[in-house]
Amino acid sequence: MTTTDEQISIYDKASTEIVDNRVFNVTATGGEPLAVLKQAYPYLKRLTDGGVGLSFNTNLTMFTKEKPQLLKDLGVRSVLTSLMSEDPELNDELANRPNTHHDVTRGIRLALDEGFGVLVNMVVTKKNLHDIYATAEYVKSLGVKSFSATKASTPINSQDFGAYALSPDEVRLIIQELVLIGDNLGLTTDSLEFYSMCAFYTQEARDFTASRTCTAGKTACTIGFDGQVRPCSHAVQTYGSVIKSGGLKQAWSNMRPWRTDEYIPTGCSECSLRNLCRGGCRSEAFVINGSLDAPDPYCDYDNVPLRKTLSPKMEIDFSTEYRFKQGMKLREEDFGGILFVAPAKWAGVTRDLYHFCQENLNKKFTLDALGQGLGLDDRLAISQTAEFLLKKSIIKKGGEKNESRNDS
Repeated sequence: MTTTDEQISIYDKASTEIVDNRVFNVTATGGEPLAVLKQAYPYLKRLTDGGVGLSFNTNLTMFTKEKPQLLKDLGVRSVLTSLMSEDPELNDELANRPNTHHDVTRGIRLALDEGFGVLVNMVVTKKNLHDIYATAEYVKSLGVKSFSATKASTPINSQDFGAYALSPDEVRLIIQELVLIGDNLGLTTDSLEFYSMCAFYTQEARDFTASRTCTAGKTACTIGFDGQVRPCSHAVQTYGSVIKSGGLKQAWSNMRPWRTDEYIPTGCSECSLRNLCRGGCRSEAFVINGSLDAPDPYCDYDNVPLRKTLSPKMEIDFSTEYRFKQGMKLREEDFGGILFVAPAKWAGVTRDLYHFCQENLNKKFTLDALGQGLGLDDRLAISQTAEFLLKKSIIKKGGEKNESRNDS
């Protein structure tokens, strides 16, 4: 595959903008990023040299012998790939490409042999809903330890997605299957889509999906092949370009409505969880119901869960010293700052907590000292803060060994 001078120019400008704006992590996706890995390598290296973490979403069909070392040189240690069924015929039909099952399987085996962690995601439609458990069994047989199943989002240009789109009950079935897979097969399971909190009827399903929130235009965005900036890969709305005046910073500013209440549906107005859930997926609402402030098609306003108690579940020890995670990245923001360990382990924090972190980044501290730094004398409030930071792996007990590199 050839890469045009225009595309190289976009790689150049995008990588510069990302480093200059102190972005913590970038996921290279596509299309297929391995198809242009050699051409894009100098600009990806610019990212990693600038302190930006790099992840790859790839179908692994182009994961040939020379690619592993290039990825390792970029600091990539794990990859996300896609397999839509353990059945080769069904998988290739859904991929619309013959031999895809064979090529992905070969790529998974090579990646594992080369020491990469591999997470396999199964994009689920009506066509392969029945095959989730069997697909998990298949990838486990290859040596994979992490498996996710994620509903297919309705494409904006789809004339009729009815033969593929899942009903709310079918989405709930995905989560049931993932819980079963985790219990029976011992795989680490997840679903990579964000779901509204009222979409599920059991606490088990809500707890399973609660770790994911909508990051579109809030903590993440997508830079397309043309340099246009969108809130997420599903969104069709663009807010600027990395190759135009203002660049990434201006595009991010233009996405402010995604970070406010502007697109929260009116049907969510009485929900105590509206500021956590924010009405579900705005892109899905736009595609299905025609507006960014329309209801998520999987919302059930008659099934609003109650806000759970904030009492800490972890045992918080005030006699123990704690410390911040080694290698954690910090960035100051108008509201305070961001503490970043990994894409799933970060937090936006107040100015007081950000400054406490700056002052104690390489020191041990007690929770009483943390409370003093935050102006808190209520031990319940201090415990809640400590539990949150522990769950995010932002702090750990002072005697525990720090890992040599960040979690992937």
